[in-house]
Amino acid sequence: MFFPFVPPVRRLPAGSGWLLVALLLAGPVSQAQQRPVRPATGRPLSLKEALELARTQAPHLQAKAYQVQAAEAEITQTKTQRLPSVRLSGQVSYGSTNAVAGTMLPVGTIIPSSGSLSGVNSYNAVFGSMGTALAEWSPVTFGQYPAQRARAEAARSFAQADADNELFTQQLRVAQTYLDLLATQSLRRVREQDVQRVAVLHKTITRLTLHGLRPGVDSTLARATAAQSQLALLTVREQEADRQARLSTLLGQPGAIRQPDTLYNQLLPPALAPPAATHPTLGLQQRAIDLGQARETVIRRQYRPRLSLLGATWGRGSGLGYNGQTDYGLGGAAPTRFNYAVGVGVVFDLLDWPRVQAQAKAENLRTQGLQAEYRQQQLELSNQATLAQERLQLAAERARQAPLQLAAARQAYRQKLALYNSGLATVVDVTQALYGLQQAEQDQVLTANAAWQAVLLQTAAAGDFSFFFNHVTP
Repeated sequence: MFFPFVPPVRRLPAGSGWLLVALLLAGPVSQAQQRPVRPATGRPLSLKEALELARTQAPHLQAKAYQVQAAEAEITQTKTQRLPSVRLSGQVSYGSTNAVAGTMLPVGTIIPSSGSLSGVNSYNAVFGSMGTALAEWSPVTFGQYPAQRARAEAARSFAQADADNELFTQQLRVAQTYLDLLATQSLRRVREQDVQRVAVLHKTITRLTLHGLRPGVDSTLARATAAQSQLALLTVREQEADRQARLSTLLGQPGAIRQPDTLYNQLLPPALAPPAATHPTLGLQQRAIDLGQARETVIRRQYRPRLSLLGATWGRGSGLGYNGQTDYGLGGAAPTRFNYAVGVGVVFDLLDWPRVQAQAKAENLRTQGLQAEYRQQQLELSNQATLAQERLQLAAERARQAPLQLAAARQAYRQKLALYNSGLATVVDVTQALYGLQQAEQDQVLTANAAWQAVLLQTAAAGDFSFFFNHVTP
């Protein structure tokens, strides 16, 4: 449980016996416990409604949905890699035409020059132009394209598994906060009962001390006890506001939400066997493994050659004529010669094997790490399922013992008061019984909620949230 217990018992100073007489004047314990619960505004917010709000309104779940759509768009982009490419280019230049014989490799910023050979340099410039259209299609990639397609599909599956796992995790967060809020509200009502009880005691003891029937220390002690009960109530109210704000954030709602359904504070869940379902966390981990293996395949197939069909056409224009005549005007910019070519090309990087091997090995090791994490997740979920079953059994046993504890605490309190009135018990004995009654009341109101918390832990281990609602009787 995540709620503070009552502070430990303090020994009262001698002479505080009249405090217990004030307890009798304050009325029976049962009357102090009959304070009505504040009604909720409007219809209670059921847990199913809260989960639906979180699914449709939580911004980070919407972000996961966009990631799935982005992965699907990447598959579409991968399909377009099958299409041929047609690249168009055009250029108009103005420059000199000095040329020399020789061959240069296309490295760096080498700029080719074309023109007739002459014995001197001439810096007279002419216009020139060139336009090209190059088509390329790679129908045969020796498995490179299918590997890229498989990687894109694995990425989409991973994104979908990530969204499913985040939705399940969000459901667990919402349900956990929902139950915590209900438990805190129950604890607040117990604290409010304590404040009322102590307030009556404080007034009674103050009246007795003002008439000189009790020592002043009794009034001081009653005032300190009243302040302590008020502080305890303020603490639990702060916890309630914190859980209320957290639940609103999880649901994607600004401000306060409606009162949660108190069903989970009243009814005990039945014992049901968890379903045999694939846990979303394991599904996400498996999709991550599949994605890693797909990436490794893409890397290894990069070493394979690529067969391409090529086709091109181009035209050129120049201010330098074939007979050595020079046109220094704009007429040289018009294309005058046209060509075409078709062919088959193969690209294969022979010495790329070491790089590909090293990169593939790194990806393989990352995938092996994911497989180890998968086994770790399996172990943790198995142990969590065992723990959840034990907690559910313990919660059922507490549900049987809590009413017995409360009845015994009430009886012990009444007996201690009777013994004190007869002079057979001390004020410390009665105070001890009072704290025991307070603890029993707290345990009683949290019993059903604790059982549902155990069912939620079972649901988290099973990976199927419908298992939680199977415990709710229609």
